[in-house]
Amino acid sequence: MNKSLAYSFSTLGIIIKYILIFLAIGVVLLLVTLGSAYANLKSASTKGLAGKNHIADAITAVQNRDWQTAQELSTTARTEFGEALANLEATRSNPAIKNIGLIRTQVNDLDYLLKTAEILSRSVERSLPIISELDKIGRGTGQQSFTDLPAAEKAKFLKLVYQSEPELNGLKANLDLALLNLDKIHRVGVLWPVYSQISDIKSQLTQASQLLERTAPLIRLLPALAGYPEASRFLIILQNNDELRPTGGFIGVYGIMENKNGEIVSIDTDDSYHIDMPAALSSKWTMVAPAPLTKYLKVEKWYFRDANWSPHWPTAAQNLATIYQGENAAVGKNTLPFTGIMAITPEFIGDLLRLVGPIVVRGETYSADNFQPLLQYNVEIAYKEQAISSWDRKDIVDELMSELKKRLFNLSANQLSELIKIADNNIAEKNIQMYFSNPAWQSMAVDLGVSGEVKKPASDYLMVIDANLGAFKSDAVIKKDISYTLTPTTQGLNATVRLDYLHEGGFDWRTTRYRSYTRVYAPLGSRLISLKGVNEATADISVEDDAALNKTVFGFFWTIEPGTGASAILSYSLPERINTQLKSGQYELYVQRQAGSRINSLKAIYKPLGGKIQELNGNLNSDKVFKF
Repeated sequence: MNKSLAYSFSTLGIIIKYILIFLAIGVVLLLVTLGSAYANLKSASTKGLAGKNHIADAITAVQNRDWQTAQELSTTARTEFGEALANLEATRSNPAIKNIGLIRTQVNDLDYLLKTAEILSRSVERSLPIISELDKIGRGTGQQSFTDLPAAEKAKFLKLVYQSEPELNGLKANLDLALLNLDKIHRVGVLWPVYSQISDIKSQLTQASQLLERTAPLIRLLPALAGYPEASRFLIILQNNDELRPTGGFIGVYGIMENKNGEIVSIDTDDSYHIDMPAALSSKWTMVAPAPLTKYLKVEKWYFRDANWSPHWPTAAQNLATIYQGENAAVGKNTLPFTGIMAITPEFIGDLLRLVGPIVVRGETYSADNFQPLLQYNVEIAYKEQAISSWDRKDIVDELMSELKKRLFNLSANQLSELIKIADNNIAEKNIQMYFSNPAWQSMAVDLGVSGEVKKPASDYLMVIDANLGAFKSDAVIKKDISYTLTPTTQGLNATVRLDYLHEGGFDWRTTRYRSYTRVYAPLGSRLISLKGVNEATADISVEDDAALNKTVFGFFWTIEPGTGASAILSYSLPERINTQLKSGQYELYVQRQAGSRINSLKAIYKPLGGKIQELNGNLNSDKVFKF
């Protein structure tokens, strides 16, 4: 923890060092042409270099945990950079600087660079009190890891972090201001020899600013996520996207996680069928299942394992909580309310295994590359050979999660930044989704990009939702290509969605014929023209206007035999507002990713009347926006 903080400040010190070196080079070049301003330029150079040396010494003091010395040195450096700026400002009365635009531009460039150094030194100065207090908490107990801190010290640590949000916001504002100054520096000028290095600094500052932007919602969510100051309780569902369902995959396993003061007090996983299968439940549970589940899965009641039918995660999460609590109540079990509900897919766990290393459970090694298929084999097939009852076949998940938790809490400081990157990537790909009943926390989840809601852009929109209904784990072997064609007509604007699915598997314990109830979400007011390529007699075509999500939904059921491919071609007219956007040059197509989906290719095509066809290609690892 503290090593990571010291490393961050060391990096900042290196950035400042380079800035001041570039500043010194620029000053020397200008001295040749600015004789009367020599004294001020020399003073600016002297003060700037002194500031550079003092901030470098401050960084060394940080690394040695000499917080008082680091604070004094950073304050001195900030003062010296300020004095250097004042000296540089005084040179502006020089006739050459005032009247010759080229020279004035060079002085301005030096001014921008020096302002950047002053801003960054001020950031170090303001951040040190927080960093030193965080360090003192650990040093006071003799512990260097957050995991090893006593409960009371964890609470103090979390309180300090939570209260530091204004300072972090200020730090981000400073970084953004520093970037604005660097952006003003001309490529061709006195700093041209070092412009590429300045560009590197801009890149690093941009990454730091983006990290702080992501950190702010996490800090505001700290009470919920860390169980501070009140304990928190999460329902976690593990969605198997080899058996794709609307929010990411079939709910084969769920877990209950309780946190207190930043520590996972308990995390217990269980088979979702254990909630749904008690004999006493069959006569007492009466919630009716959505019609497609009844028709194609032959289930009349809506059970926990199928609760994620809506692709809108907040709705699915509320259904999960309702059904979980309702089924338990039906058999006489009392349940506590959840702070939040979280969904994760195997990709996220795979990335965590890639970070912490393979885990050996019951003599078998689970790695990032084999986690999903190996776990499926053990809970679907191997348990029979090992004389494990079907009721206990998923206990292995509890063992895996226990070891994974232990390793994550013992990551080295250098691995924490990689963990943040993994979380960011998986949030973007919707491998992590969260819902909070507390409206303020839910709003922060939206800011963090982890809320999993169906988007409501004013523009054109497309989302394809597949729901594997009784096709085993066949999504693992389905190659999916999606294309969207926009065609103006004399009557209005038409859209054609083409789904080309190729079944590359066979008939075995894991895969069978593909059976999907597929829904296409389009802008509200769209009207169906035709559906081709599927058996219309069994396709079960449905059209529904969902005003709450601002969408028109086209649904149909189709099957694909192993070793074959099929294409569903859906055409519909778009509402006039989309046509107006296209004519005014403001058209955009927002394509939203289904959590857990694996899309081989995505294509957007525009076929204007009498004009040149435009084609844009991409992937759907995250949401995409196309513009014509």
